[in-house]
Amino acid sequence: MEVYTFDKSLQERLVEFTEILSSRGTIVPASQIKSEWSYHVELVIEPVGWQALWKIPRLTCQDFEIHYPTIVVIEVEHVDFTEQSALVKIIAVQDEIHLPDKYDVPLIELYPTKNQNNNVLDIIGTANCIDQLRFFFNHLWMPWDFDDDDNSDWVTLHLETRLRLFFDIKRNVVNKETTDIIRTLMRESKEIYSKISRLEVDISDDDDDNDDNDNDDDDGIDDVEDTKCLVDENKACQLMKLHFRMQQIKTEMDVLENPTMREMLQRNPQMNLSSVQLKRRESRGRKLEAYFVWQGASLNDTIECLNKVKQVLPQDIFLKTTGCMQEALDASETGDIIILGEGEHQIKGSGGLEEGGTIKGIYNNKNTVIGGKESTTGPALLDLSGEQVLLENVSIDLGELQAGILVRKGIVKLNECRIFASNQSVVKIGVIVLPGGKLIAENTTFIGLGTAIVLHTTGEGEFINCRFEECVEGIQLQDKSQLRASYCQFSGFKEYGIRMETQKYISGIESKTGGIELLEKITEISMDKCTFECNQKGDITLRPRLATALNASKPDDAMEMIL
Repeated sequence: MEVYTFDKSLQERLVEFTEILSSRGTIVPASQIKSEWSYHVELVIEPVGWQALWKIPRLTCQDFEIHYPTIVVIEVEHVDFTEQSALVKIIAVQDEIHLPDKYDVPLIELYPTKNQNNNVLDIIGTANCIDQLRFFFNHLWMPWDFDDDDNSDWVTLHLETRLRLFFDIKRNVVNKETTDIIRTLMRESKEIYSKISRLEVDISDDDDDNDDNDNDDDDGIDDVEDTKCLVDENKACQLMKLHFRMQQIKTEMDVLENPTMREMLQRNPQMNLSSVQLKRRESRGRKLEAYFVWQGASLNDTIECLNKVKQVLPQDIFLKTTGCMQEALDASETGDIIILGEGEHQIKGSGGLEEGGTIKGIYNNKNTVIGGKESTTGPALLDLSGEQVLLENVSIDLGELQAGILVRKGIVKLNECRIFASNQSVVKIGVIVLPGGKLIAENTTFIGLGTAIVLHTTGEGEFINCRFEECVEGIQLQDKSQLRASYCQFSGFKEYGIRMETQKYISGIESKTGGIELLEKITEISMDKCTFECNQKGDITLRPRLATALNASKPDDAMEMIL
């Protein structure tokens, strides 16, 4: 099912957005931006009767408790131009799932299809307008813009600089380090805005409850009041901290929007490392180094642990100790080794090992857990893109994050590891392998996840003696990705052991479900002595690849990783 695609230049985008937002020649403050878009949407978008694909977002899938991503075919029954949303009727789904017959959907989540029941409609104009709206609010509008000064012209201040920033990233004019900083700040700001909105609603609801209680009997109210004050104060403190952090991000992004400041950052890629640290490392000959993360214990236990460390490291390697894994990651360089003692190690990113290196636990993996800090942002706990990264004898806890490991390129090896989500959800993904990346896992367990593994087109996964247990789904892959598994167990899934989204092995919107015999003619999958047990909907399923059209329609998503 094809959708409309738009790949526009910087100049085309700039002209379009200027005409939409400044056609009347007046100052357009931030508070007026949404209204200007509403006027444009009402002029261009067809109000009713067109079909589109709706890629249901992650949090909505979580609310519905359905597989993520889920794509459905809808028909628009009404467009609310002020809210820039549509009341849609769901007319076709990929799976046997239960969704409301009708639902209010933001327009930016809809992708009009080329095939329409009513050929009189201006569907190209509608699709183009939604693309403009989606591009603007995904890439140019920032959460702090809601609080901008109403005396300033948002278009003059931000439109061209943010467009140039986007296209500089898309063209790789901005280096990877600066791009990562920008993406991280943007993701964090959006998460903070969501948290602020939820907290403000909670505080408002609490105030309403207190007003209701004022009219009730006062017996025993004094004991409750102290508790309420503590709760209210806690929420107020959280809200204040979030606003402070949002202001910090705004200040940083104001600098990064400036091309001169960006160039200065790129000329000084090591500016976050102290000059003393750099000089010391250079004086040692810039050889590979190791970091031992130890959270403390008795003297005897510490000596015993150091003896274990001695057994797994070269005798002549330079070793540093720290009590914080993130410090080790930030100080490390490509190829370095981090040895973990027992305990829970909270991190907020891959640090110097993103491009390659080793993380190794020296005790039982269940007692050596890597998790995210409260401030961790981004799609995954470990975002890796080096030639080779090895994780051995550790557990990865997704916590509140969407994914445990993101393999952008290169090879990631897991040995004797455990990937799980302490905060379980149908949308949690253990490992995502993007096109060109490769995952090799041996003696590793994936448990309690939404989807254990996602292999994108041309991504590879190799699994030896691995266990996939009690997830919603085991492995999801696409045409041209490669899956090899031997001596693996797939058991206790709420849906399927393996889901393949394909246009190669099925036609139209048909799907097939069955046992391992379905894989006999599929060249992308090789299974040897693997077992499937107690999977509620089936062991193997082949599904139509509706998402292909959506991914093809997003050539401008240089700032966001499409899962």
